[in-house]
Amino acid sequence: MELLIIRHGKAEQAGVVPGGDAARPLTDHGTHQFRKVAKWIAKHDAGPELILHSPLVRTTQTAQILQDVTELNDEACYAQPWLGFGLSLDSLISFVRSTAFERIAIVAHMPDVARCTSDLIGGGAITFKPGNAACIQFDSLIGIGQGSLKWHLSAPLF
Repeated sequence: MELLIIRHGKAEQAGVVPGGDAARPLTDHGTHQFRKVAKWIAKHDAGPELILHSPLVRTTQTAQILQDVTELNDEACYAQPWLGFGLSLDSLISFVRSTAFERIAIVAHMPDVARCTSDLIGGGAITFKPGNAACIQFDSLIGIGQGSLKWHLSAPLF
């Protein structure tokens, strides 16, 4: 099974839009940049069967871009409250183990995405700038230290 871990695209600065941090949308540049990442994922037949995202606006928009580009149906893309700030690795592992999907994407926030990636591959420092994505492959059940980093995309390189 494969787990795609994605940091949302570049978002508006705090205070630019009403509604506080949770309402910050992607910038035009962030949208454009992440669309390139999503197209790379689709082109390399790495699209997920399921997309889960934090309930915040910027992660929802990032997930919707991936959904659109990979032509995934609406029922396969939805918010999970536990993907908000303070993402619990136990919740992620438990959810993934309870499904039969072979490739799942999560869209969340820093530093959670970096910490979870590092924990799942057994350590190391992983950097996630806005719009970055990584794919972790598991040969058996998902678990701490059981994954291998298959690829890591950096949006600014596109």
